[in-house]
Amino acid sequence: MKTTSYSLLIACLVSLGASAQGARERSDLALVQRQFTAIEQFAERAENSADDTAGTRYRFDYPRLAVDLKRVREGIQQYLSPSRAQPADLVELAAQYRDVSPHSSPSNEHD
Repeated sequence: MKTTSYSLLIACLVSLGASAQGARERSDLALVQRQFTAIEQFAERAENSADDTAGTRYRFDYPRLAVDLKRVREGIQQYLSPSRAQPADLVELAAQYRDVSPHSSPSNEHD
C-alpha cells in the first residue's frame, strides 16, 4: 500500500513539473511573439529610412525578411493554438437492436 502511495505521489509531482514546464514554454513563446512585433517595427523603420541604393550591388531584402518573420510567427502561433479537429458529422443511430436469429422459430421470440 505504501509503495502504491509513493508511486502515485511521484507520478503527480512529475505531471505537475511537466505542466509547469509547459506553462513556462508557452509564456516564453508568447514573449518571442511580442519580440517579433518589435523586430517587424524596427525593420519597417529601417526600410523607410534606407537610402535609394539603385547603383549598389547589394541591398537588404526587407520583403523577404517580412515573409520569413511572418512564417516563423505563424509556426509559433500554430504550436501555441493548434487547430482542433472539427466534430464528425452525426450519424443517425439505428435505435433498433433486436434481431431475429436465423435458426429461431417465431414461437421462441419473447416480447
